[in-house]
Amino acid sequence: VTIGNNVEIQSGVVIGNDGFGFYQDPDKENWQAMCHVGGVSIGNNVVIKANTCIDRGVLDDTTIGDGTKIDNLCHIAHNVIIGKNCLIIAGSIICGSTTIGNNTWVAPGSNILNKLKIGENALIGLGSVVTKNVGNNHTVAGNPAKPINSKKGVKH
Repeated sequence: VTIGNNVEIQSGVVIGNDGFGFYQDPDKENWQAMCHVGGVSIGNNVVIKANTCIDRGVLDDTTIGDGTKIDNLCHIAHNVIIGKNCLIIAGSIICGSTTIGNNTWVAPGSNILNKLKIGENALIGLGSVVTKNVGNNHTVAGNPAKPINSKKGVKH
């Protein structure tokens, strides 16, 4: 785990544990744990509030960009890349290998499924379940999340 300058990490935060990576070996009946050899890289001026979990990557690092703020009780899975100046708000879950662009807001209780790309300046609405990629400057909400607008230059 590498931690930048001026980072606030509150109580109960877990950084660098193995992600939920399993595979089924055809010769065995049990699920086998996947080796996680990546790390976690946290930029400068990041805030991570209480009881959040950030998993280390399988091969590459899970990355939190400069200036990003992560609220209480969030889960950031393995291989996630979060850009600069993002807000990941209470109870949100970012599933494995998702990429979130700069200046994006993930509202409380949102879930973003694995391997998705969320663009820059996007807004994920309250309690949304994101099942598809979200473009730059787009707002999505609902379950499943659907576009609300796609205006350029929208500030959140």
